[in-house]
Amino acid sequence: MHFTNNVKEMEEFIAVKQLPKELEGEEDWEYAFVEPTPGENDQMKDTATRDRLLAAREMLVKEFEDTTAQWIQHPEGEKAAEIKARRATLATQLREDYWRVDPYLRARSLYDRTGVLQAGGKIDFYPKPKATQETEKTVAELTNGFAAVTLAPAAATAVETSSDDVD
Repeated sequence: MHFTNNVKEMEEFIAVKQLPKELEGEEDWEYAFVEPTPGENDQMKDTATRDRLLAAREMLVKEFEDTTAQWIQHPEGEKAAEIKARRATLATQLREDYWRVDPYLRARSLYDRTGVLQAGGKIDFYPKPKATQETEKTVAELTNGFAAVTLAPAAATAVETSSDDVD
């Protein structure tokens, strides 16, 4: 496999602002491994909960498949719209259900530890450091949820003073 450091070739797939500087991009980022923490995968030991969640998920998958088969049999008309709506609801339920099962199936990774992969599958490619998150949480609690007010500095105007101005 051939890898390239040619920014022009990589730009076709990745924006230059997201390419690391070491690859001639603008992203000021450097890889750093975050060690696993003791107990971060303890939920995987709870096989009873895992099995219960997977059994419920299997029923949801079966209902999704059955609804898809109905949709194929009735692709047009009023019944089709009802079936498609039910299928869309089931798809959403399946997506949400995965994240309930996830801690029992998948070991935590670097992306979990750094906050890139968040609860419910939300992705934040540029998560704030934990200290910043904690500070923002504390400020929000202290201000009762009101946003902090930032005062703009006064316009910079030159002011002449004399020795008479000093008290």
